[in-house]
Amino acid sequence: MARDTKQTRIHSFFPRDYGSIKAAVAALIGAAGGEKAAAEKCRVGKSMLSDYANPNHEKTHMPIDVVSQLEKATGAMPVTEFLAAAQNCLILRLPEAEVDYEWTLHLTKIGKEAGEVFARSHTFLEDDNDIDEKEAPILLQELDELLAVTAEMRAAVVTRLKTDD
Repeated sequence: MARDTKQTRIHSFFPRDYGSIKAAVAALIGAAGGEKAAAEKCRVGKSMLSDYANPNHEKTHMPIDVVSQLEKATGAMPVTEFLAAAQNCLILRLPEAEVDYEWTLHLTKIGKEAGEVFARSHTFLEDDNDIDEKEAPILLQELDELLAVTAEMRAAVVTRLKTDD
């Protein structure tokens, strides 16, 4: 019997299509340690969690507060990432570490990474005015590094916002 390559079994109970909301929910439950462990981290029981991940329960979906509880407990965000991607958005995890107020260092890092994005782009475009499938992952890494250092400076700037405490 030929197996559909788009499906795999996450639980022995039902097949899963990767790239679906149900698959994202199953990944979140898996990140929590399975249904029993996930149930200990949120307000619903393991049988309800199973239903949330079961594609045969098309109208049963995980409530957003349960998603939030489990994503906070695990540090994984498969459901949030799925929803963002479905809206053509990108999730950028902001730094939680102590913030460095060396503004010139932040600007230097951003300039360095932006320069690398421009340099790679120029190199890739100069031969055929296109970024092909071999060049795209390299450029994507450069862009991600630029986003990361920009997020670091953003975190530092946010700490300087006036609060009404």
